[in-house]
Amino acid sequence: MAEHQTSLGSNTLSTLYIVDDDQAIRSAITLLAYSMGWQAQPYASAPEFLANYRRSEKDCLVLDLRMPGMNGVELLEELRNRGIIIPTVVITAQKDDTLVSRAQTAGASVVLIKPFRNQLLVDHIKHAVEIDNHQ
Repeated sequence: MAEHQTSLGSNTLSTLYIVDDDQAIRSAITLLAYSMGWQAQPYASAPEFLANYRRSEKDCLVLDLRMPGMNGVELLEELRNRGIIIPTVVITAQKDDTLVSRAQTAGASVVLIKPFRNQLLVDHIKHAVEIDNHQ
């Protein structure tokens, strides 16, 4: 698939990073990203993402809340500790109010409960990037 960018109003999404231990979810969101004309980089774990992430201005992160080892909240907190602020949409199959609150405190723009409609995810990705561009 050709990698190219799509306009989000006056904003452009450079790369959608997907961090989820579930291969089916990673694949589905990667395909959704490509269908929107976005570049996508999927990772099976938070440490894998941290080892490979190269910062750019117009990125967005879709992040699973519950993963073995380093969970989504711990990844967000580690990014903050490194001075990295990236627009983030958190997804989860099991709502945990404590983790949801920690994720929002650590910078997640929204927490979506699986299953969700593709359009809802796209809308929240666009919104997160737009908010980031205005800050």
